[in-house]
Amino acid sequence: MKLNKKFSLLLIASTVFLSLSACSKPTHEGQTNKKLANHIALISDTNGIKDNSLNQSAWQGVKNYGTKNNLVEGNKGYNYFVPKDPQDYQATINKVLDNDFSTIIGVGYTLKPNIVKAAKSNPKKNFVLIDTHAAKIKNLASISFKNQEGAYLAGVAAAYTTKSHTVGLILGQNSKEMDSFKAGFTQGVTASSRKLHKHIKVMSKTVGNFSDINKAHDIAQEMYNQKADIIFQAAGKSGQGVFKAAKEVNQTNPVGQKVWVIGSDEDQTKLGNYQAKGGQPSNFTLTSVIKSADVAVEDLANQTAKGNFPGGKNLNYGLKNKGISLVQGNLSYHTWIKVQKAKQKIIDGKIKIMANR
Repeated sequence: MKLNKKFSLLLIASTVFLSLSACSKPTHEGQTNKKLANHIALISDTNGIKDNSLNQSAWQGVKNYGTKNNLVEGNKGYNYFVPKDPQDYQATINKVLDNDFSTIIGVGYTLKPNIVKAAKSNPKKNFVLIDTHAAKIKNLASISFKNQEGAYLAGVAAAYTTKSHTVGLILGQNSKEMDSFKAGFTQGVTASSRKLHKHIKVMSKTVGNFSDINKAHDIAQEMYNQKADIIFQAAGKSGQGVFKAAKEVNQTNPVGQKVWVIGSDEDQTKLGNYQAKGGQPSNFTLTSVIKSADVAVEDLANQTAKGNFPGGKNLNYGLKNKGISLVQGNLSYHTWIKVQKAKQKIIDGKIKIMANR
């Protein structure tokens, strides 16, 4: 009888302990989920986060947000993931989901099909696509850029700088996004050449992807051999091949006979450093068209942390909201003034630029 009484008391004590444990558990989970709401993962394309281009800029935005909000870099705060190849996109997304990130950012339109699929399958996660338009899904937002506006200004800069009256354009691959670069650049060159009463030839070629540095080098080399003295490259990591080709040409000539490269996505001035014939240090990056992916990503992360994730929306950045810009770089003062006037006319709606050509 005493044994049964002791057993009963033990059972009651155990029940009370388990009840208290059960009551405390939801509070703990609530705190964890609150922290997870700030966890951000960035999935680059296959070129990684040191491409001197869009991936690098987007990752900088994630880092800026993470640092300012005291998150740790890694799977418990903010992190980046690089697929080995396009076939690895889905496996990379699955890896990110396994690490329980709450907001997942994919860079570039090549990731679009996989990100859209993941968003539909994981409605409680936030997904973001950069540099493309996304379908209207409640947990999917997209950040796009008016590439044609920056490309138009690059065309103005090229037209007012060229001495050979021949300029080149090298794109990563054929797509709607790349078409906007071609349309804007061609229109900018054409409009400026009319004002200058000159005929300026525009050569245009596509690499076929955003990672073939050697092929981009060969295309640029051919353009320089055909008298182009300025090439605007919008080719991701492939664009490094354009800088390589320009450097090879410029190292054999005096400073006054250089060919130029116009950079894209980030300020690529440093990629143009070289020594001219005779050993004189110089630089051949004429200017760069910048997409402020870092600013856009940080803005979106802040909105999300406040509970205002812009699901189902496309956030479009251009000259007017400072998502697109062009640096002065090595432009002459006269050319820079022409670029600034064109920029203001675009903002005011006095210059209409076609997104496709």
